[in-house]
Amino acid sequence: MTELENSIPFSGIDPRGRVKFSVLLEMFQEMADVDASKFGLSVSQTMERGISWVLRKYRVELEKYPTKESGALTIKTYAEPYRNLFSLRSFKLRDAHGAFVGSAYTWWVLVDFAKMRPLRLDRCELMKPFMTPLTDELPEDVKIPAVEAPSIEELWKVRWNDLDVNDHTNHTVYFSWALDSVPDEVPEKMSPLFVEGEFLHPIPRTRVRCLTQELSAGGCRSFLHSLRHGGDDAEYARIFSRWK
Repeated sequence: MTELENSIPFSGIDPRGRVKFSVLLEMFQEMADVDASKFGLSVSQTMERGISWVLRKYRVELEKYPTKESGALTIKTYAEPYRNLFSLRSFKLRDAHGAFVGSAYTWWVLVDFAKMRPLRLDRCELMKPFMTPLTDELPEDVKIPAVEAPSIEELWKVRWNDLDVNDHTNHTVYFSWALDSVPDEVPEKMSPLFVEGEFLHPIPRTRVRCLTQELSAGGCRSFLHSLRHGGDDAEYARIFSRWK
């Protein structure tokens, strides 16, 4: 378990004074790497052994959206098994005044690169530090329905700077594409307080279509997003966002 204070960079604030969602995800990513490194289980450390973490699911659930007035954000993170299928990493977020801001959860699979298949966590000696249950009630699994009637379509190009150490598009970019596809008035007046994603396939350097469908909801605006190959329409990820 690791708990650290994270300063908000000036470039990480949007025109309405809110912390950019991608910057919030980068904070979570950095915290995860710091905590996993203590046990020799960071991405760079596992890759040296021919295995690596693959992100499959993500959820961010905020009670209030952090702004520049929130000050430095204190994040606590820890990992534990999730039905022996995933390593679940939890994040708890507080502002500089000690007020609870929200939680985030990431579900990871450990993959053997040589055999190109996932590893059972209880059969991997390296995983012992992450095999102790720490939470009484685990979060519900992420299940996002398919986009069936998209009303918005955006086309994106994967840039060199979008790639991570696995030579795939970093997950923060997936969310940036999806959240940027909502109508302009939504981010002007609302914040994404609940966002979750399912990652189906890694995205290489290519062109990506984001199909977005608005759902009917009271008191908020909700959207389904589907990230697909620009040519053959293969689906890379599904994302859901709820704005208030």
